[in-house]
Amino acid sequence: MLSQFQFSPNCIDFQARFNHQRAQFKILINRFVPHCFIDRRNASNTKLADEDLLALMCLKVYYQLTTWMALYRLVKNILPGLTMIEYSRFTRCIKQMGPVLQVIRQGLSSWTNPGSVAIIDSYPLPLCQYVRSLYASVFAGYADLGYNATKKQHFYGFKVHMVATPGGLILNYVVTPASVSDVKVALTVTQDCPCSNILADVGYISKDLRTAFAQRGYTFWTPYRSNMKGAKEHNNPVLKRTRRLIETTFSKLTTAGSEHTCTRSLAGLRAQIESIIMAHNLRILGNGNVTN
Repeated sequence: MLSQFQFSPNCIDFQARFNHQRAQFKILINRFVPHCFIDRRNASNTKLADEDLLALMCLKVYYQLTTWMALYRLVKNILPGLTMIEYSRFTRCIKQMGPVLQVIRQGLSSWTNPGSVAIIDSYPLPLCQYVRSLYASVFAGYADLGYNATKKQHFYGFKVHMVATPGGLILNYVVTPASVSDVKVALTVTQDCPCSNILADVGYISKDLRTAFAQRGYTFWTPYRSNMKGAKEHNNPVLKRTRRLIETTFSKLTTAGSEHTCTRSLAGLRAQIESIIMAHNLRILGNGNVTN
């Protein structure tokens, strides 16, 4: 049943959104994607253009479709004028769009002024139900067992580390096995971060990490635990409220399907995460209108 779309979206609304997204991605591809990819062999002979694929990937997120098959069937019903390729070829093309979305995302970030504050945190990406965690083998060698402090239970899968602005714009992300500590990834995920002040939660408390950020020119702040010396003076309520804004961003990503995946390849996982982030950032940057 996951391959079935669970509702009947307005055909005119879907077609209008598709045409709008396709026009925008055509401009973004020309501005940010290297010409070696745009001018690749037989690119002009493809039935589905790159901007069509990218638009469909974002519409999958917007309409909260669970699988690519659900998107494929929906498009064939609502957009009969769009020449669709065979499904297996369609999924292979989708996987190739992951690096393209990454280049566009990085280019869009260079357009914006994110301000002086960024927030880092992570969320779990389980690959199976909790009862199957000890027996799961999908992504063997990449995923492993980790602990979800929010639900207070272990899970099998990945952990997605993100850096975002208080306004919700996602600047960067890193995917690691679920067992990797947040502290070990903090410097990697904030590499070349344009914000000089970085906020994090108590899971990032580390004297060595604070020193490493200072050497890079960043001001790194985490709240103290209640039993730590000077906690009342250090725990600025304004900074604590600002740090919690990333949880709102995670909640929106969860609604878009960030904590659920049916893919079984790293390329497919990358394409899914990049499409969710792209759809989210386009909304943050102004209802998807970023080409003005």
